[in-house]
Amino acid sequence: MYGSLPRRQVFRIVAAAAVATTVSLGTVACGGSAGQASDELVYWSMWKAGEPQAKVLESAIASFTKETGVKVKVEWKGRDVSKQLAPTLNTRNVPADLMDSADRFVKSTFVATGQGLDLSPVYDMEIPGEAGKKVGDVIDPKYRDYATADGKPWLVPYEVLAEQIWYNGDELKDVASAPPKTWDDFVTLLGERKSARNDGPLALDADIADYSAFWTYHAVLRDLGPGAFGAAAVDKTGAKFDDPAFLAAIQKIEKLVKDGYFAKGYDGSKYPAIQQKWAGGGADFLLLGTFAPSETKPSAKEGFAYRSFPFPEGAKGEQTQEISLIGFAIPAQAGNAEAAKKFVAYFMNKERLSKIASEAGNITPRPDIEVPAELADVKKTLDTAETHPALDGVKMDNADWYTKVFQPVNTELITGKASAADFVAKLKSTSVDFWKLND
Repeated sequence: MYGSLPRRQVFRIVAAAAVATTVSLGTVACGGSAGQASDELVYWSMWKAGEPQAKVLESAIASFTKETGVKVKVEWKGRDVSKQLAPTLNTRNVPADLMDSADRFVKSTFVATGQGLDLSPVYDMEIPGEAGKKVGDVIDPKYRDYATADGKPWLVPYEVLAEQIWYNGDELKDVASAPPKTWDDFVTLLGERKSARNDGPLALDADIADYSAFWTYHAVLRDLGPGAFGAAAVDKTGAKFDDPAFLAAIQKIEKLVKDGYFAKGYDGSKYPAIQQKWAGGGADFLLLGTFAPSETKPSAKEGFAYRSFPFPEGAKGEQTQEISLIGFAIPAQAGNAEAAKKFVAYFMNKERLSKIASEAGNITPRPDIEVPAELADVKKTLDTAETHPALDGVKMDNADWYTKVFQPVNTELITGKASAADFVAKLKSTSVDFWKLND
């Protein structure tokens, strides 16, 4: 693509290369038309070259070009891809026609700014190689609903993530046969395991703020229900933090800390030290996403059998499962949007998408694709429980509050530097201050 070059220089380059395809000056200089066909596209990805997902995508890109003649220039940008793309979205030269990223980054980059393309036409496209099947036909409806705002889908997901509590089913056979369902059952189990190993059974690298947040958020979720955490986050008065049930939920996490249920060193570790300790048998339980097996396998002891169960039920008495998605999005000003749409539909083919499961070890949004054996417990929950956005969508819709207000005080709670009461009081006061400045 020549989008960053002056017009006359573009013409000289095209002529010198004797390109047979007509190049639209409007596309190059102004970002082009979303309805214009093209024989090339630029794709910015959240993956780094060599990662399992990158290898799957790279293979699909090669076959796509061979079958369609559309050339794909892929740039493996890494996890900050949305940050790199965001400043360009309102310019005349958007450098990418297609990107993939986690849902929260796509939503904050595209939806909040109005710079993302409505992907309804992609959901209506027929999947190459699957006659009569459209993209929208094969994606589980709950994932399409999740990635839709004001009736317009903003993401086409190809990977589904979910947090559960992981353990070695080969060593904890009693847990495998009867996982704890309630918080009381769980705490009883933790007490037994702590006595058995003379160390806390819960693995946590507390220097990763997101991982610490999983514990606190899930406690609130189970006691107050889906949406309660999100509602408290945007309460400009801070009144929702005064709910006695909110404090009661936080006190559960405080008890885990005070009773020594987290493995020694968790509060001073450097990721992934404790995670690796768990995989090697040095702890029993790890609250983490569905990437846990693929991420910890290099450190896992021989014969490790990955099993998981949902975060135990609390006062609300119902089982739900939080999820997040990774998928494709197209900038509104993309110069080669039609080519980008064509690739997305191509990749959603069952044979190609199934490699996200078989080779990258993750769950896809297609119900007809078998999940990796180590994720079978998660899939069972996804099929039966109510699903909702991770952290009530706070990381998508109110990222600044989450990182600037919640994470710092939550880390204090998890590492034993703040009591539950102190946590709630500080979270309320800093939230009120935050919204005074950001309303």
